[in-house]
Amino acid sequence: MAPRSIWKGHLGFGIVQVPVKLYSATEEKGVHFNQLHRECGQRIQMPKWCPTCARKVEAEELVKGYEVSKGQYMVMEEADFQALPLKSLKTIEVVEFVPGSGIDPRHYDKAYFLAPDEAGGKAFMLFLQVVEEMGLTAVAKLCYRDRDHLSALRPFGGVMLLQTLFYTDELRDPVELYPKTVPAVSDKEKEMARRLVEAMKAPAVDLTKFRDEYRDALTKVIEAKLAGQPIQVAPEAPAKVVDLADALLASIQAAETAKVSVKA
Repeated sequence: MAPRSIWKGHLGFGIVQVPVKLYSATEEKGVHFNQLHRECGQRIQMPKWCPTCARKVEAEELVKGYEVSKGQYMVMEEADFQALPLKSLKTIEVVEFVPGSGIDPRHYDKAYFLAPDEAGGKAFMLFLQVVEEMGLTAVAKLCYRDRDHLSALRPFGGVMLLQTLFYTDELRDPVELYPKTVPAVSDKEKEMARRLVEAMKAPAVDLTKFRDEYRDALTKVIEAKLAGQPIQVAPEAPAKVVDLADALLASIQAAETAKVSVKA
């Protein structure tokens, strides 16, 4: 089944306008649960309720309200949002090009794919190829889901990867987390730490080998309960090694042993 676009508009750079569609680049695969009433096993419902009218309210009866004072709201209609004087309502507006490595990693939020609409193939590919050859990332603005998103655009597998960015004023400063005193680190401890990092270093990035082990284990527990089978209890955590040097040495030995077993 072909993926469905979640936004349709234009990609604009300079005066060039390319018709494009936006698609989700990820999907959550966690195990989801519903809330039940323990006494009868019935799923709990969460209706939208109006306390003044004392009744359940349907989705089509709802409007958005901005609280101007305690309990006082100004109603905002859909036409009010569409009337905002912003280019980014229907256009992903490229504002500049930057080296991607220069973007603070804290800025990155959600990932999407940007692909051309049927009429925009040539202009889209021109944009993609030039940006890829120059090794740059496009910084753009996009209005989506009632927000003006800052975003980064870069070539990815024949389409563009659009990643929404947090604005600078949304980033937290880690200064309050700095330790009050910095403990001294010996040359021996530093060398052992280097050995540990070297022992754990992979030849290349390959995230396909990792799985959500919590999801897998939870699925097995659910299947066991459905089948009326006993549930295997998780093993006890190993005892903690208090001495840093001992902990480093034990970690190095374990990492080197694991690397040898993988090669074998």
